[in-house]
Amino acid sequence: MTFKRLIIPIAIVTLLTLTLYWLIASRLLLDPPETIPSPGASTNSAEPVKTEIEPVVATEIELPSTARSVREETGRQGSSKLVEVFGRVLDRDRQPVDDVFVTEERYFSNTRSDAKGNYRILMDLPTHRYPTLNFLRYGFNGKRVKLTKERMQQKRIYELDVTLEDNPESVRLSGWVGNEIGGALEGARVELTAQKEFDGEDFYLTVFTDPVGSFTLDGVRAGEKYRLSVNLAPEYPIYLEPDLSVSLNPKPLNIELKSLKFVDIDGMILNREAAPVSDFEIYVSNVTTGVHSSKIVSDSSGFFSLKNFPVGEVSLSTRGSDIYEVTGLVLTDDEYQNLQLTIDRGNHYLTGWIRDENGIVPLRTMVTLDQTFHEGPVRYHQYRSQATDNDGKFTFSNLGTGEYRVTVYAQDYQKQELMHRIRNQSDEIEVTLRRTDN
Repeated sequence: MTFKRLIIPIAIVTLLTLTLYWLIASRLLLDPPETIPSPGASTNSAEPVKTEIEPVVATEIELPSTARSVREETGRQGSSKLVEVFGRVLDRDRQPVDDVFVTEERYFSNTRSDAKGNYRILMDLPTHRYPTLNFLRYGFNGKRVKLTKERMQQKRIYELDVTLEDNPESVRLSGWVGNEIGGALEGARVELTAQKEFDGEDFYLTVFTDPVGSFTLDGVRAGEKYRLSVNLAPEYPIYLEPDLSVSLNPKPLNIELKSLKFVDIDGMILNREAAPVSDFEIYVSNVTTGVHSSKIVSDSSGFFSLKNFPVGEVSLSTRGSDIYEVTGLVLTDDEYQNLQLTIDRGNHYLTGWIRDENGIVPLRTMVTLDQTFHEGPVRYHQYRSQATDNDGKFTFSNLGTGEYRVTVYAQDYQKQELMHRIRNQSDEIEVTLRRTDN
């Protein structure tokens, strides 16, 4: 009797074991383990197979960290692609041309042709971009080649042979960039732009200084004028020579960049009545360097801080419909400054009505309100504008108690201009326009 009682539990356990075994075997059949394909084996995976391309001709120059890398744009666009272009550079007699500077003009990948005229350039470009190459060498006219999507036909490796025409007025301009104590500056961005077109195209060239501060600019035409700039932000201001003349035997350029001094500034934004202006946002730009800018915002008590900003002349301006501008302000190298900015802003209103001499409301009327005042060498200017409504009415708010110039423009009417000083919480004016044919 005991054995009979055990038959049913044994049968149940056996059935469950067989069921579990069947489920595991089915899963293995449906999802086989991944296998590593042998070299050269084909694959149907949607993931592209990346291969390393060994250099065969020329070595690509590694860009310094200050170069605008393609990865900055691909980070915004989402993906990139490797594009290789190779070929030969020949003269009009079909002879090889060595030492030709080959550069992608937007992303600054570059190389040089060898003794047999061979070159190879490997570029990391955004997926939506195709390269534009410049071939430059002293003694020859440069050539600019734009490789479009249609021309490359989606190919990632493209062969391009180029023929250059002789030009004895094409020279090489070399130079050196250092700081005020004679130290070489690596990675400075050197830009040369022609003041007029060559053969119907603009000429501009960007290179970067090497570890000893040297640079070369190839294919520069003698007798022409150029704009030369050198930029190594944020530690140095931009060097600019807007009217550079190039001779047939140009002397090397020695360019000195003076290190910037940075300061921390604390200050307040006040109105004309010395009351704090809270939550006011304004952008400050360094005029001296041309590259440094920052945003300052006043707190509820009108205080703001500007940290690690270079000394020199600065300008400040707001963004939006209400424009405030401050110019002529110079930051010195004092360790601490209590800077005060004056903004004529308050809780006053100016309301007006526009009519013509017959009491008719002109259509499409624009009213501007602007004000300029000085505190020593510092100039403050603000400007606002708005269109009147169907009744010819306009209203400006958040005004201080200063004097403003009101200018009214309307089609078929003479411009009307008047000065008005805000005296009350809410001022009102009426402006009469005269037709232009009167």
